Order: sequence, then structure tokens, then C-alpha cells
Amino acid sequence: MGVLKANIVLTGGPCAGKTTTIAKVKEDLENRGFHVLLLNECATELINGGIRPFGENAVSVFDFQNEVMNLQLYKEKRYHDIISKLPEETKCVILADRGIMDSKAYLGSELFTELVKYNNLDESTLGNEYDMIIHMVTVATEIENKYNTSTNSARFEDAEEAIDLDKRTSDAWKNHKNLKVIHATDVIDEKIENVIKIIHDYLGIN
Repeated sequence: MGVLKANIVLTGGPCAGKTTTIAKVKEDLENRGFHVLLLNECATELINGGIRPFGENAVSVFDFQNEVMNLQLYKEKRYHDIISKLPEETKCVILADRGIMDSKAYLGSELFTELVKYNNLDESTLGNEYDMIIHMVTVATEIENKYNTSTNSARFEDAEEAIDLDKRTSDAWKNHKNLKVIHATDVIDEKIENVIKIIHDYLGIN
């Protein structure tokens, strides 16, 4: 018998293919009888809503990541509460576009620790609620001239910044018990297939 409940995070640097991949994973799992709850990227949601750490009327990076963290925690709690109300035999997956440790990539270790303390959280246990982290490497790192930000209006990093952010994101999740890395490919469908295979293996889907 496979896994009935799972909490999976897709993360990575800008232009890693997360948005497209998440849509394909959702479709695949639903076709296999899973109820999929999507948890969209909190930072993008805030930026598109007018709360941003850059440009006119910007807030500090610390204050922005504080909002990201609290929105992330709130949405995760609501999703878990909803799952608890579903029939016990429901096969259910939370599919999250980034998770709580992603804030560390933007703040650095020192400020992230300060943020965690500010919210009365325990840094040693953060991220443990996720069953698997899938880090999708940005094309900026591995495929020349493939990087662009056209798929997400909230993205503003150039290729060099994207590469640096990808590394910092990987470092932020490096201690997770089940971290998987998906490298860039010339064809996005290959990358998506690799993600789906890893999820199938974890869920016990043949």
C-alpha cells in the first residue's frame, strides 16, 4: 500500500520551471485518484498584491519575509485542518510552491534566525512537517541563454542573481531528511517527468 497523505514542496531558483511542473504534477496525481491541494508561492502572492521589498513604497527585506513566513504558516495550517476533515481513506497531497525555509535564502542565516525568534518559532524543527523537498535547479545555472523572467511578473533577478539565489535556496534546505535535486534539461518536459517519477516513487505509485 502506498502513501495516503503527503506534504511536498517544490523549490529552486528563479526560472526553474516550478509553475509549469506543479500544474502537470497536479494533473497526473488527480488522474491517479489523489486529491491535490495547491499552496501557491506566498512571496509572489504578496508582491502581486502590492507588498514588495523593492521599488516604490518598498518594505524592508526582513519585514517582507516576515509577511511571507506568517502567510505560509497560516495557509499550511488551514490546509492541514481541511485534510483532517476529509474521509480517512482519502489520498491527499499538499503541493507547495516553496516552503518555510525559502525565507533563509533571501535573508541569510543571521537574519533568518532573528526572524524565527521574532515569531517565537523553533528553527531546529522548521521544515520537518514536509515529507519531501524537490529542488528544481534554475536553467540560469546549467543552460546558457535559457534564463528569462517572462513567466512570473513578480520576478526581477538577472541571471547571475538567479544562480546565486538557487545556491542559497539549496543551502537553506540542505538538512532536510528527504531533499531531492532535479537538474535543468533542454526540454522542460524531461524535467517534469523526473519530478513526477520522484513523487511516484515516494507515494508508491507503480
